[in-house]
Amino acid sequence: MSENTSATEVALYLSPPQDCDYLPEQQAQNIFLPADTHITPALYELLIEKGFRRSGKHAYRPHCASCHACIPCRLNTFHFKPSRNQRRVLTSNQDLTFSVCPTDFNEEHYSLYLRYQAFKHPGGSMQGFDRQAYQNFLCESFGNSVIYETRLNHQLLAVSVTDIFSNSLSAVYTFFDPDFAMRSLGTYCILKQIVAAKTQKKNYLYLGYYLTHSNKMAYKANYRPIQLRVNDQWLSYDKGCNVPEQSASTGSPITF
Repeated sequence: MSENTSATEVALYLSPPQDCDYLPEQQAQNIFLPADTHITPALYELLIEKGFRRSGKHAYRPHCASCHACIPCRLNTFHFKPSRNQRRVLTSNQDLTFSVCPTDFNEEHYSLYLRYQAFKHPGGSMQGFDRQAYQNFLCESFGNSVIYETRLNHQLLAVSVTDIFSNSLSAVYTFFDPDFAMRSLGTYCILKQIVAAKTQKKNYLYLGYYLTHSNKMAYKANYRPIQLRVNDQWLSYDKGCNVPEQSASTGSPITF
């Protein structure tokens, strides 16, 4: 793998099998870069284009033996066409502000995060994050992140952690106030990140992984045309097109 024009070798390791967070009865494995690897924003931009994601300062990609259901996905921000419902979400939330702030630890953000986890993922592994675990997860990055705050007047409603690259943005994680769930704040924050990417003349917004059979991840197909990385190629799927259920044929090699 190379970074710009300078060849860079990157060591990759395979994690042991563990229960999948998204598909019951499945065992999941990731390939990952060791924690002491020096990952610059430019190198991570190459990695994310090849389907990697990050958790804090840990870069990884699913690499399961018999399941390739995690499909990297992104939007071409200049080709994206909001649906009628998505336009309605933007219109109904015109009273909100969406503004950038640093990724430093913020007690207000942390309190909202705990309320969100208790509402959205009760009993999940991230619900019990203490301040240090939260900071490692959402405040640490490879040096190219911002936080977008969504507020109603001065009240914090949502937080979106976003990575910024030379040609793209990446939606890392969003959490919101459960009391305002009827405002479709998750959809609103993605739409506003698309607007932010276009304003910054970035071609893409990365959305992580799409999984057809996971309620947590299948919603991403609502944003069309969506690009999915299938068999190591980014393919575009417009409205009305069926999207694949696998990133590669089962049993086929995944190359990097």
